[in-house]
Amino acid sequence: MAGQPPQSQVNPKHCTDRLRTDYAHVGLYDVNSRKAWIARKKRWDISPVRVSHARLLMGGTQDTSTVSKDQFVCYWFHPPNTGEGFVHGYPIEWDEGHLMIRLDPFWDYANQKFIAATDAARSEANIKKQINWAHHLYDQYLVSRPKFPLSLHLVGPRATDSMFYLKRSEAAE
Repeated sequence: MAGQPPQSQVNPKHCTDRLRTDYAHVGLYDVNSRKAWIARKKRWDISPVRVSHARLLMGGTQDTSTVSKDQFVCYWFHPPNTGEGFVHGYPIEWDEGHLMIRLDPFWDYANQKFIAATDAARSEANIKKQINWAHHLYDQYLVSRPKFPLSLHLVGPRATDSMFYLKRSEAAE
């Protein structure tokens, strides 16, 4: 698997590149091709938002990961009323839609390299790249003109690494 282009690692039985806003799902974003993949709406044993991100890749299962997952930014999409509770202690308005994208200050997805926590300049530049990718992915979801307000969140390993309500759009008319 190593060395293969990310698109060849995506399992077409379990995911599609057609973004949808009518059901909750997990997704993978390829930062190099700027392409998004989502869990298909099909009969899973669990909701498509509870599917493991690794399950969307060749060789990944619900219980085991695959190294190729590190080539993709993982995210979760929630239409209104498909989530509940707090995220890292932060209150979320679940009666609206939410795109929650993993933010990892210390993993460079584009170069597949770890960034030392002591390298503040590189981790800050990496965060800016991830914010740009998040905005691009968010804009891709807005193309489908969701009939509900949609908010963008970046969810880091800790609450202090997260950015809640980074962007918000009203319902399309």
